[in-house]
Amino acid sequence: MELLRLSPLSLILVLTGFLFFIAGLIHYYYPPKRINHFYGYRTKRSMRNLTVWKFAQTYAAKKMQRLGLYLVVLGLLASVVEIDRMIGTWLAIALVVLAPIPMLLEIEKELKKRFPKDED
Repeated sequence: MELLRLSPLSLILVLTGFLFFIAGLIHYYYPPKRINHFYGYRTKRSMRNLTVWKFAQTYAAKKMQRLGLYLVVLGLLASVVEIDRMIGTWLAIALVVLAPIPMLLEIEKELKKRFPKDED
């Protein structure tokens, strides 16, 4: 008896979720020390000053880890669902592409709340 079916849907979600989680851990334990354009959570708001930058790096790393866990759990749940391989593949791709959007919006909302523009 097969415990987990490795459908494209479950495989893509679990692997991507694992990568998000690991990237979040690395980002959390090794955040960029200075504002830069190459590594870290980089938006106009997060790069305003060093205080905002440091908070944004920690907060984004935690959110990335959480998103990774959600994707892994979703992938494991998807392993018990019978779905066409092609549809599963496209569904997984859509989820992986769209899932970070709410995370990014939540991070920006928190930055806006904690660091209003008039603090510059």
